[in-house]
Amino acid sequence: MRHAYGICGSLRRLYSTHGSGSKERSKWFPKKNSTPHYIPYGEDGSGFYSDNALGHYDIITNAKPIVMDAINSMEINPTQIFNIVDYGSADGGTSMPLFYQIVDKLRQTYGDALPIHVTYEDQPVADFKSLFMRLHGLLPMPDNHGYLKGFNNVYVSACGTSFYDQCLPNAFVNFGFSSTAMHWLSRGPCPLPDAVFHMVSSCGEAKEAFAKQAAQDWELILLQRARELAPGGRMVINVPTIDEDGYFGGGRWDSGKVNVFQKLSSLWHTFALRGRITKEEFVNTNIFGYKRVPEEVQTPFVNKDSRVRKAGLTLVCMETKHTPCAFHARWQREGGNARQHAEQFVNMLRSWSIHAFHAGLSKGRTEEEKTTILESFFNEYEDEVAAAPEEHSFELMSSFLHIKKEY
Repeated sequence: MRHAYGICGSLRRLYSTHGSGSKERSKWFPKKNSTPHYIPYGEDGSGFYSDNALGHYDIITNAKPIVMDAINSMEINPTQIFNIVDYGSADGGTSMPLFYQIVDKLRQTYGDALPIHVTYEDQPVADFKSLFMRLHGLLPMPDNHGYLKGFNNVYVSACGTSFYDQCLPNAFVNFGFSSTAMHWLSRGPCPLPDAVFHMVSSCGEAKEAFAKQAAQDWELILLQRARELAPGGRMVINVPTIDEDGYFGGGRWDSGKVNVFQKLSSLWHTFALRGRITKEEFVNTNIFGYKRVPEEVQTPFVNKDSRVRKAGLTLVCMETKHTPCAFHARWQREGGNARQHAEQFVNMLRSWSIHAFHAGLSKGRTEEEKTTILESFFNEYEDEVAAAPEEHSFELMSSFLHIKKEY
């Protein structure tokens, strides 16, 4: 059975306006911007994102060794609150198994006396309702990793301020974490004339504009975290990347797999050729996320005179590796109903991409027209996956960083 959520109901509270940011700020501190760069999909409280983001659990599992190394290397004062922050948490479900393990480790080492406070940060349009329903056991959780109910002296709050702003007080954070979130750009630098994603565009000028915006955004993200991290604090970030061979994830086309990023772009272009959407709508449909090469990820840490280094952040280690597609692996392992598999695979793509396709459609269209176009688009993709499940994979390339706040 296909999920056909109404677009008005599922893309929540769209397109708020820019904040004025009237207070005087330091040179690098921008005006606050409340315009969402990513709109969640699914009804509030449905848990749609984490229920369909199967691969993101595996990415976070890949991050566990570096996370536990960071926790084990910290000097923790058991008489003070230990503050943990999940930046770009979405509805919080994908990181809960890891956070259970973090809290469990802290309890084993320091006992119940150590107060632990977890903050979930995301945009104001995030599905915080699902977050708290999961934490309190009102939505199912993988392997019952409910640390809030499983441990004493643990507290949870949410922050609806973008990570492009300072979200928390200076020196508040002891351990920060972010998974597959900080590739979202603060704004779209320009339209991509020939693709939905910068990685599959052949427009050099547009790709250069994306790279420039991404470099500025990455530095800003790190500077904001430098303010929030306490001296001696640690942060682990994983960001989508492009490997040394130019592979950006989404399915290896050189081994016969359909690449997700190429397919979404080409299918949307086919809709333009058929007259289902206009050429202008195709050009205006862009995913404003950026996959960095490892050198771009490391740049703010390499030069000791960089603003990031001067703010006290150092890169302890970085590793780039791929996470296999959980859906494809399950299909190869278990087989099953091809249509059900295709629905789940495409729902995963829909959860993080539909906002961009919706935004690209003309404002002159009714919401009913937009819903019809988008349902047809994703259903057509679903049909292709159902016809050949073995050809569709969405493995992910990521760089995993362990960062320390020195002072």
